[in-house]
Amino acid sequence: MRLCVDWIDSVAETLDVHPTDLMACSYLYEAGTMTAGELAKAIGLTTGAMTAAIDRLERAGFAKRETDPHDRRKVIVKSAKLPKELLAMREEAMKKIRPVFSRYTDTEISRMVKSMQELADVFEKEIPTFKRSLPKNKSIHYKK
Repeated sequence: MRLCVDWIDSVAETLDVHPTDLMACSYLYEAGTMTAGELAKAIGLTTGAMTAAIDRLERAGFAKRETDPHDRRKVIVKSAKLPKELLAMREEAMKKIRPVFSRYTDTEISRMVKSMQELADVFEKEIPTFKRSLPKNKSIHYKK
């Protein structure tokens, strides 16, 4: 998993964008459109942090923001044309990832996806407990 994070960081640095913005671009590219709230939830950001990320994406030309015609309180974020460098990097990575998954049956991949979702659900439920158990504003020192 750490390698995935390192790859995202490297691509973001190459494109001179924040890694969070790159992840948002990826979600938008796949979905086409999302509400700001959906995008924030997918990435794990607060709505305030997502607003700042969307501002950066708009300035970079990676996304467009529109008001939901049915609910003016909602913001719809649309994927804009992504830089050819990003698309090339993404395609190059996919060329190497596809053979990895091609060794598995659809059933095995479904099991992997289900397992990953179950693990994500466990961690999502444990985060609030973990946060409550730590002392506020105090450093934790480990004994060697």
